[in-house]
Amino acid sequence: MAETYVIPMGEIPSRKLRKTVKVFIKEEDVSLFDDDGKQFGITLEKNRLVLKTGV
Repeated sequence: MAETYVIPMGEIPSRKLRKTVKVFIKEEDVSLFDDDGKQFGITLEKNRLVLKTGV
């Protein structure tokens, strides 16, 4: 079953960090692995970070 998590960019506390994250996500294919080995694809959609499983 696919899961999706949405994180508004405004929840990242630092403006500098938000800008760094935006540039990094736009330039690269980014994946995240949790402690259980589940893989998430990370994209930037409408000024929000979107994490999706099943990538």
